[in-house]
Amino acid sequence: MSKILALYTNEMIKLSRKLSVWILIALMTTSCILVPFLTKRMYQANLSYSDESESLDKTQLTKIRDSLRESFGDQNQYVQHDTIRFTIQNEIIELFATYLSLDEDDVYSYASYICMNTILDNYNFDKYPLNGSLLADHAYTLYMDETSNLCFMNTIPFSERDNAWYDEYIDTTERLDLANAALFSHDMDAMIKLVARKNENNGTFSLSIWKDLAAIDPEGRLSIKESRRLAEALIQREKYRKNLEMGVDSYNYSYIPLTSARRAQIEDSLLILDYQITHDKLPNETTELGVATKQVTHRAARFFLVIMMIIIAGSSISQELATGSIKSLIIAPVKRWKIFTAKLLSIFTWGLFGSILITFLSTLSTMICIGSSSLPPYYYVSGGAVKVMPHLLFTLLYFLVDNISLFIYILTAFMISCLTRNTGISVGVSAGLLLGASISTTLNSMFGHQLWIDFLPFSNMDLLSNVFPHLGLIGYLDSDMAGLFGVADYHAIPFSFSVTYLIVLSLILLLIAYDGFVRRDIQ
Repeated sequence: MSKILALYTNEMIKLSRKLSVWILIALMTTSCILVPFLTKRMYQANLSYSDESESLDKTQLTKIRDSLRESFGDQNQYVQHDTIRFTIQNEIIELFATYLSLDEDDVYSYASYICMNTILDNYNFDKYPLNGSLLADHAYTLYMDETSNLCFMNTIPFSERDNAWYDEYIDTTERLDLANAALFSHDMDAMIKLVARKNENNGTFSLSIWKDLAAIDPEGRLSIKESRRLAEALIQREKYRKNLEMGVDSYNYSYIPLTSARRAQIEDSLLILDYQITHDKLPNETTELGVATKQVTHRAARFFLVIMMIIIAGSSISQELATGSIKSLIIAPVKRWKIFTAKLLSIFTWGLFGSILITFLSTLSTMICIGSSSLPPYYYVSGGAVKVMPHLLFTLLYFLVDNISLFIYILTAFMISCLTRNTGISVGVSAGLLLGASISTTLNSMFGHQLWIDFLPFSNMDLLSNVFPHLGLIGYLDSDMAGLFGVADYHAIPFSFSVTYLIVLSLILLLIAYDGFVRRDIQ
């Protein structure tokens, strides 16, 4: 044991003297420090642009109204009135109707002009800012839509209006009255009735979502961002419930049968969503920024760590052969398996050191840049109840699971180095495997879920979605949204299969590396 320790110490000293190692550590450190500030700056720039593009106040509406007035002039010149009669169920009904002598292309502009005039004359901007709540925002859109529908109906000549037109006219005016109440009176019940009447999303949320929103926020006071965040959680909850009811799960834009493990996971997700909604713990703008920033920072710095470890592992044997330093170890009264063990332990020590450094720096820099409250705890279910895991403990476990692939890359580079004793080949092949890490996702999208794809190493390395199945509920980006910086939002391969596969693969790589190092002669 003392000889292994001495060899291990010697290997650690030799690795610490490599310039390439310290260059990559410097890049890792720089990424951890700079990326949070760059991410925050880009996020704030996009946020300010988004806010500017969505702003809808009295000044802006006045400018739009004035511009339309210049185009139309006196609106009365397009209007004609007459009393028309309809026979409905043997009853004669008189209607004081309006005809608009407008081309189809001008109807939307005319309807907008009417809406702007009415809103500017009657709407209480101080009490219900149009861009201040989801209810006002959607009611405004629906009010504009129904006004446009009514104007289109009024472009039909009086002589061509029949009973079907009358029925549609009554339905449209009733919907317009509901939109009017939802907008001008900020009436949530009117909005729910309007959505039920339209029986379609039409730019708004479904009826069940509006009912859930009304139960949580009956006066519609939540801001647009808060309401949309809540609505997205309600939509996700509704999706989970439908999947459980239908016994299917969404995967690669298709449906697959729901397994018992996945069913239990979705049931846990429902409990967590209910907990977050009830206790107002949904990810907000700050936590989403903090989590995304740390996630991108961690992955960017980890890329340099993987490159560093591939170089270290890939050159561990070949470089010593080139310099002749390994001969002094071989001729010494030390068994080769002890040399092998010491080298492997030193390589893994540097990998562990790099992982801890990345985790510590990415967490610290994110807290400094955005604030400690931006890093939420992790929620999980135990014994049918929602539990909370502190962020620091979650981060520690997260990086251990996330670095399973790093362990495989190290073993692969070390194995190739023992077999070929060529730094270029071992580093090049291992780097190629790193760049091809997303091949399993590509193959799944091309061929669907095939059994042979499950036996590829890349298909089994990302276990984050198995160990932490609720990452999306605390704001983590999935791989579709974040590319290389994301995590898989669903792992189709059973967890037990992946773990067994990785253990067997690691043992095979170790045995091949050991055989190549022990049996081959040193020239």
